[in-house]
Amino acid sequence: MREYVFPVRVGFGDCDPAGIVYYPNFYRWFDDATHAMFRAVGEDMATIKREHGLIAWPLVDTGARFRLPATHGDLIDVHSSIVEWTEKTFRIRHVIKRGEEVLVEGWEVRILGEPIVQDDPAARPKMRAVAIPAAMRAKFDGPDGAGA
Repeated sequence: MREYVFPVRVGFGDCDPAGIVYYPNFYRWFDDATHAMFRAVGEDMATIKREHGLIAWPLVDTGARFRLPATHGDLIDVHSSIVEWTEKTFRIRHVIKRGEEVLVEGWEVRILGEPIVQDDPAARPKMRAVAIPAAMRAKFDGPDGAGA
């Protein structure tokens, strides 16, 4: 599977009072990298919603292991790849590096969602996972992401 690299320059506002990146920012960068990865193969969330009425890539599970800190001014890269597909989910592996140093190892499990129409317009919105189209999955196969 292809690995996508998303560069990030750590800003002052990304850091906590100790001067290191506040951990939720790594999850924000995981999310940014996921959306960039899909845009790179022509699958942006606005088009999926407009053309298919689906909700692109809601998060259903995530986690991370923090190994080394990052600080203001660091140039870091989020290396992302889809490592597992099921009928309705996919698992993304993220590795955040500063040069060759591994700072964070993380993952996300995501779905493609379909809104559930409800009788009560004031009800909390609901959705269900739908099968991920084979054509979408195929865009991530092979070393260059262009299919096998």
